[in-house]
Amino acid sequence: MNKEESPLPTSFLSLPDDVTLSCLTHVSRFHYPTLSLVSKGFRSLIASPDLEAIRSSMGEPESYLCVCLDNTNPTNIPCWFTVSPIPKQKLKPIPSFPQQQQYPQSPSVVSIGSEIYIIGGFVKGKRSRRVSVFDCRSHQWRRLPKMRLPRAAAAAGACNGKIRVMGGCRSKNVHDWEEFCDPKTNTWESKTLNFTIQQNMSICMGGKRYQINGLKLNLKTDVCFVDIENELCLISVSNRKLFWHELKPGCVSCEVNGLEQLSSHCFILVARSGGGARVTVWWKSVMKILDLQQYLLQDCHSTGERCETQICCAEIVFERRGLQELWGFVQWSKIVFTVDGFDPSSDFFLNYAVVTY
Repeated sequence: MNKEESPLPTSFLSLPDDVTLSCLTHVSRFHYPTLSLVSKGFRSLIASPDLEAIRSSMGEPESYLCVCLDNTNPTNIPCWFTVSPIPKQKLKPIPSFPQQQQYPQSPSVVSIGSEIYIIGGFVKGKRSRRVSVFDCRSHQWRRLPKMRLPRAAAAAGACNGKIRVMGGCRSKNVHDWEEFCDPKTNTWESKTLNFTIQQNMSICMGGKRYQINGLKLNLKTDVCFVDIENELCLISVSNRKLFWHELKPGCVSCEVNGLEQLSSHCFILVARSGGGARVTVWWKSVMKILDLQQYLLQDCHSTGERCETQICCAEIVFERRGLQELWGFVQWSKIVFTVDGFDPSSDFFLNYAVVTY
């Protein structure tokens, strides 16, 4: 007696398009590029404006942390990555900067919605007016009209949907120190500063802190600002530990409690995460790699010894307990990237942006 053959499973793409689109709205956008490789049908659905319209109507945007790291490839060209969501927590490369353009040194970075703006910076040793944009939704680079003045190491942030850039130019004229760009009209306009620039002062823009040094505003990667229970707090790395400081007169910096499980790590920098009362902390570790012969002999000092440098990250969520206590809870802690060789330098983290769409 022949066994009845079991029916073949129904193909996902055999479902009506509206049902398939509804299912895809419950999949993180982070996985869309991978799904696009499955078939032409998936690629067509994911590129469909109907999918974006349905997601927008749901009113539940997702936020992702994107970081720019140095020395992560043999060419030593800075690369952008997206920090993948739970459970992987790895760095997923963003499509390379256009090959016909040189990635600038010390550019300013701003994010609005799904777009990351790379503004100015040094190109071939000179300040640049160039503005490049990467759209995390379409995974495409494009150019914006140039700024009025060449700038590098400027402060930048988003204000009411416009890009605000301050400093970083050679001009000492207060009328030149600040300009705005409206991404909707692609126009730049200048604005006179409403305060006096002084040495040794700092500026907060876009949740980042910049220290004024002559005509340059240096981004402080060991500091960021976070909204904790409707209070803006400064989170900083000092002596390889994490501290917090309320922006009120008379308040002092205090160490964040509850991070004992990370006490063996030496924090290098801190960055805002995907929104809310949370940050990411970053550090490096160097591991020795033994080949089979070294392992059997337990000889770590032989001439064949190799090393790899691990870039590590942990996401921390904050909770207030009392007036002077801030507790941190580790959501995850992992090695997010590995580089061959020995590289203990602490200046690998160049910039970051949080995109929401």
